Amino acid sequence: MGNGSEGGRLTRSLHHDRYRIVLVVAVIEGLLVWATHGLHVLTIIVLGLIAFGSLMTYGYLRERTHSPFLHQIAWLLAASQLGATLVVAAGAIAQAALVVTVIVFALVALGLLLLERR
Repeated sequence: MGNGSEGGRLTRSLHHDRYRIVLVVAVIEGLLVWATHGLHVLTIIVLGLIAFGSLMTYGYLRERTHSPFLHQIAWLLAASQLGATLVVAAGAIAQAALVVTVIVFALVALGLLLLERR
């Protein structure tokens, strides 16, 4: 498909828009994980394994095929899965930081209330 003019045009289009495609896919996957309450370490591990498998597939196809179209598709798959893993991990870190911040503020408020009684 990458050898014909239509396939070549599609391949060039994918290459041109690949960062935008990766960003959109990663954000959508991150939102789906958030919407389904999947911000857990296990989710991050599973996404990481999928990303690793996608990266290995990209490496395999890059070495064994001569199709620019397959190379672009495999690159998009690997990069978007790596991006999704980073987005979900960042969300989990941000969520943990938010919990810690709320606890610290609650402790400070409790301390201020206890000091006020004196």
